[in-house]
Amino acid sequence: MAERPTRGPAVRRNGTLQSCEPCRKAKLRCDHARPVCGRCTTKKITAKCFYHPAPMTKGVASNRTSPIKASRGLTSQPRSNISSPSLTMESSRLGANLEPTPELPGYLGATSYSAILTEHRSDLPFEMDNSTVTGTSVRALDSDRLRAGVELLKLIYDFPIYDVLVRKLYSKKAIVVVPMVITDAIVESIRSAFDNLDIGSDIEAQFQALVYQISHNTSRPLTIHRSMTVHEYCASFTGTSLRWESLGIVLSISGISLMSTSDNDPDLVQAAPSSEARARLRAQIVEASSICLNFCDQASSINELLGFAQYNDIMLKTQHFGDTSYQAWRRLGDLSATVYAAGFHQENSQADDCPFFLQQWRKICFASAFYADKAIATFVGRPPFINYRYCSLTPPMDLYEDILVAGGDDLTNAISSLNMEGWNTQRQNYRTSMIRLRFIFSVYRDQALEIALGTCEDWDLVQKSNQIIEKARAALEAAPAFIRYDAHGQNEDTESYASSFPSLHMYLDYLYTIFLLQRVLVKRTNTGQDALIHTSREALSIVIRIVSECEASTDLNRHYSWLILYYGVPSASVLTLELLHQTQEIGPHSVMLPRAEIIRNLSVFLSCLSWVPRPTYGNYQTCKEAEKKLSHILDQIIDPQPIQRDVFNDVTSGLDSFLDWYNPSNWDFNTDFLSSTDGFGLARN
Repeated sequence: MAERPTRGPAVRRNGTLQSCEPCRKAKLRCDHARPVCGRCTTKKITAKCFYHPAPMTKGVASNRTSPIKASRGLTSQPRSNISSPSLTMESSRLGANLEPTPELPGYLGATSYSAILTEHRSDLPFEMDNSTVTGTSVRALDSDRLRAGVELLKLIYDFPIYDVLVRKLYSKKAIVVVPMVITDAIVESIRSAFDNLDIGSDIEAQFQALVYQISHNTSRPLTIHRSMTVHEYCASFTGTSLRWESLGIVLSISGISLMSTSDNDPDLVQAAPSSEARARLRAQIVEASSICLNFCDQASSINELLGFAQYNDIMLKTQHFGDTSYQAWRRLGDLSATVYAAGFHQENSQADDCPFFLQQWRKICFASAFYADKAIATFVGRPPFINYRYCSLTPPMDLYEDILVAGGDDLTNAISSLNMEGWNTQRQNYRTSMIRLRFIFSVYRDQALEIALGTCEDWDLVQKSNQIIEKARAALEAAPAFIRYDAHGQNEDTESYASSFPSLHMYLDYLYTIFLLQRVLVKRTNTGQDALIHTSREALSIVIRIVSECEASTDLNRHYSWLILYYGVPSASVLTLELLHQTQEIGPHSVMLPRAEIIRNLSVFLSCLSWVPRPTYGNYQTCKEAEKKLSHILDQIIDPQPIQRDVFNDVTSGLDSFLDWYNPSNWDFNTDFLSSTDGFGLARN
């Protein structure tokens, strides 16, 4: 008998280990041993024991040829150990059929049709076959999609600094959720694919062949097994296995980096010399990222790469179109669907057949999606897509990425050295640290949104709100001091990580959850005015500090415009309207305001609203609207003039429309506030 190959364990499309053919056909439980399983050894049929690579598919008719053929063997570039496809294509066909693939249902929970048999799998005397067959279902790559794919590849081919932009984003203080080892592998794979193109021959045909190959790969689920290494995992979506999700990740990350790259950056100036060229490049990258995800939608393959690509595409769209854009909101719905369908919301749904590093990366994917869901839902005042009540809320471990990739004893020691809350004890600012922290805060934001946007009864409103505030405060205090702005951020040590942008941002996000709850209490119970004013003052001062400390080498104004709108405008509005109320009425007032400090900070904030957003930014119009309304009110505070009711209404009428994202009852910025007698105008409608 010929020697059998000793390949690693194969897995089914649903992620479970594959059975040998004799056990599969007899519907008996296989122990999956290689090269011969134990059952076949016992039955003395070792000659018949083999693992079919595609047991549920039939052979293709001989007269059906593939539109993609390899012109020569796959070779690796000297700079990378990742191979790249070098392909030719039959030019006589524009459309090609991709191989039939099972329509996998994704994660099926406890109420699904298959739940009972799945839960009692161990009680059955035979092995259940979970393969799903679609019969003759075949997806076609039509000429329009082919053309779009070719144009997308040409854009990347003519975009020489995409890899430079990716590196720059990872080197900045921004929180990048995709592990660097993944993006490095994809960038190398793209570079190798383009280097292997034969410029002297039909380049169009080669691009078309590459589109077919990538689409073919994307139509097949990723193969995952517990003993898989990081290198094997990356090889499953790079090289000859390059996928649209992979390209989408690189395009969206480079696009995000492009949005925050100064127009004077030498690399950017060389790639796009004029401002018009840079604006056109940004728009093209946004469109290309969407095209990649459209290809993924056609393939219907659910995995963490798709989740990462969708998350980054959301971040890209909010910076390009604005945070209130429907494009970003719709993509957020897609990301939420991916999280649920892949089972990332349940910690143990796929842990059995998943390597540890991938378990952690999937937790990062879920934590990032959960955060984005709460951030955007808060901004637009809509119910979030992902509800914490249906999720396992265990954050990823606070581990250094290189140690997680390396595994072995170093990983074991790193895990054992984590404290009881799961934080690293080395005082290292790992990228996962901030992902953990903002996820934890997002859980309490979700609970706050239930109160602010839901139908919570007022009888226990105070108790519920205070419980959430106390839990959020305890979570903040449990975080390491070196990543907490409130612990060390007040000093002037610019080298301290606690005074960096991520730490400021996370503390501001924590404060805003408190702000939302305090605002609801004032609105519904007419209590807690002092606490709301205090939180508003602190939040506004942090927003001003963030904007004032921007680095010349980094253009974060697009991101700052979001911070100003998200955190600054509501805080400034609370302070402005209380000042206006106290200006219009003779005291005493229940809330004592440091008038000079607040007017000074409001003036600086309005200046930020005027210069931070630019006409090409998605949030430009919203910032300008906020500036106009608040400026009119501040002018009236500084230089009170007798005004008629209709004039005052004209000044304040627009505030409720764009400040409505975090309160379901509107802000009602009108003269009704002036008639209140409790000294705090925000307390009444």
